[in-house]
Order: sequence, then structure tokens, then C-alpha cells
Amino acid sequence: MHCPYCQQSLTEVSVQCGACGLDLGRLDAVLGIPPVIAAGVKDTGNVLGKAGARQVRGALGRFEARFPQVQVALVVEPGPVVVPLRTWAWWLFNRGQFSSALDKGSVNRDVMLVVDPSRRQAAMTIGYGLEPFVGPRDLAKALEAGVGALAAGEWAVACCQVLVALDEGLRGIVGRMSQTYGVPLPLLKEASRPVGLLDPGEPAAPLSYW
Repeated sequence: MHCPYCQQSLTEVSVQCGACGLDLGRLDAVLGIPPVIAAGVKDTGNVLGKAGARQVRGALGRFEARFPQVQVALVVEPGPVVVPLRTWAWWLFNRGQFSSALDKGSVNRDVMLVVDPSRRQAAMTIGYGLEPFVGPRDLAKALEAGVGALAAGEWAVACCQVLVALDEGLRGIVGRMSQTYGVPLPLLKEASRPVGLLDPGEPAAPLSYW
């Protein structure tokens, strides 16, 4: 894992970044009381609108059907300007009561996608259980898929594009794991069929390999 502020490498047991000194306590002092974040879409300002929210929930449902072991929270809200968006996303992930008390350490496979309309940016944080498989480049590639839509103010499209790119990235990782360890993936061929961005489509074939 990496520090969400300075991006230096950290270990799972690190309570503070040795490079910049960041820890949750310091962020608590700056950011105050965290909101409660549940799985699904959190759009308190109705930025997505009804149609956009429906599109995003559809994309989110397809993603979670493909990866039923992964829980996703999608937050659409302006973040505080005092910290980078990725730092705020990490703080929300850890302080927003999103993950179950049982989902700690290597069993935490949660994903939080934060979209900030005021900055026209997005950030993503993942649980420790995914970090051995999903690296910073994988997350950056998924986020890059939504850059154009974010710049155009198309928030729902941006969310869907990031989710689809993350889906494709995870399927690629699972495929490489299958080749490396010789684990057969009978559902991978069926699951690799592209899913329409805004089309509900057919239920995704599940891939449960973490």
C-alpha cells in the first residue's frame, strides 16, 4: 500500500507514514466527524439526477454480480479542499463505517470510488484484501477511463466508465492468476463479453477467486 498523501510505500501494519507523518488521527483533527458511508451510491446533492443514478446503480449491480466478494461504495460529493481527493477518499474508507468490523486486513475486499464534481476528479481506495492483486497502476487505469467524462461534467457516465474499466482490469488480473497458478476459469470466457455502458444487459457471470 501507499500513503494516500505523499504516495510513499507503507505496510499493512503502518499506523503513520514515515515520510510525511500522515495518520488517521491527524486527518480526524482536520476533517472532523466523518459521514457514514454504506455500500451503493451516496449522492446527497443529487448531482447524478434520477436517470444518472439509475445508470450508475445498474453498472454497480453488474460489477458486484461479477465479483460478489467485492463490496463497492460510490460517493459523489465535493471533498474538502484542505487535502487531496485521494487522501479524503482514504479517510472516508477508514472512518465512514463502510467496511464490516469482521472485514479487517486481508479479508477486506471493499472498494470505494469518490467523485468530486467541484474538482472534476475521482479517486479510489481498496481494502487490504485486494492490494496484493490490484496495484496503483490498475487503479490509475480505471480512473483514467472516466477523465474525459469528468471534464465534460458527465458524472454518471464517468462513474460507469470507471466501473467498467475496473471490471475489465479485475478480469484481466484473474485471468493472469489462472495462467500462473493453473486454476481453471470456466466462466471467464462467458464473463469477458463486453457489457454495455448504460444498457442493463444480461446478468454478469460471477467470478469468485479472491
